[in-house]
Amino acid sequence: MLDYKDKIREKYKKILFIHGWGVTDKIWINFAKKFFYLDTCHFLNLYSYIEGSNGDLKIAAKKVLNDYEDVDLIVSWSLGCFLAKEIEKISKSSTKAIIYISYAPTFMKSKEWDFGFEKNTIIKLKKELKNNKEKALKNFYLLIIGQVVNKKNVYKEIISNINEMNYVSLKTLNLGLDIIQNSNYKDFATNKKIKNLYIYGDDDNITPKNNIKLLEPLSTVKVLPCSSHIPFLSNSDEFFKIINEFM
Repeated sequence: MLDYKDKIREKYKKILFIHGWGVTDKIWINFAKKFFYLDTCHFLNLYSYIEGSNGDLKIAAKKVLNDYEDVDLIVSWSLGCFLAKEIEKISKSSTKAIIYISYAPTFMKSKEWDFGFEKNTIIKLKKELKNNKEKALKNFYLLIIGQVVNKKNVYKEIISNINEMNYVSLKTLNLGLDIIQNSNYKDFATNKKIKNLYIYGDDDNITPKNNIKLLEPLSTVKVLPCSSHIPFLSNSDEFFKIINEFM
């Protein structure tokens, strides 16, 4: 009898995971090991594509599809969702579904958008990265984890990215922050051939869980209780249940 892993592998032969800002592709490993066969999983290094495109995600998306031309499921998180949006726009055949975790069409607050970062927050973060990268990243991790019940365990897992982050240049991190500051997908035209699932934590103060249906009425939106900006770490079992039902 096929178990859920077999069923997923039967339907999705190549799954691409895209991480967010401040961590590396290693953030996905424990989650993927638990719920997927690793031979179906590919972990994209977001920084290499940001660097290789000089921060232009349209160029980066083309490069990703050239490198992963037959990917049929994309799992994206936070800043990685912006790259997934660009892939969604130009993907023509193979991609069947995209999962967007903690996605916002813009991560910056404005008069029309009362969620996300203030401009001064990004400026301050750039200064802190220059002065002490490790300290700045640790503070960022605490921000995105929020007040989840198992905060210590989640922090322990996310902090394991620190050593890998030493290899990411300050220039590339700043390019990522520029993308966060300048990108706006509120007028994005969805690819109707691709199924979209949006997953949020109900205590995420960075991304607006209630506005996506207005922008994309045909999409599926799920909200995890007692979770914040990184639900696949803080609530992995409940998170996967949502994914499994969707798939």
